Amino acid sequence: MTLLDELKEYLRVDGDDETQSLSTFINAAEVVLKNSGVKLPQDYYQIVDGKDIYSEHRLAVLILASHYYENRQISSQNAQNEIPFSVQTMILQLKWVNIDESSPI
Repeated sequence: MTLLDELKEYLRVDGDDETQSLSTFINAAEVVLKNSGVKLPQDYYQIVDGKDIYSEHRLAVLILASHYYENRQISSQNAQNEIPFSVQTMILQLKWVNIDESSPI
């Protein structure tokens, strides 16, 4: 499974009509996380000792990308376009995760 496939499943999007937009939202979410100090893994689906060690990173990208997808109108009259609080909390936690290629987390 890829991050794009997981986002399509998360949003319940069928087909490929939204693929370009969803890819853009994933990239934007990753940029926001990186600019917030979160180190992103090369492989979001790495399993170590039977554990999915980057599920929190993946979830942060999915929540933020879905937020962009669901709020893609040009303007809004309320604060619904702010980064979801759950992602803000995840960013604070994930900033301290040390991603090292030789020993993941």
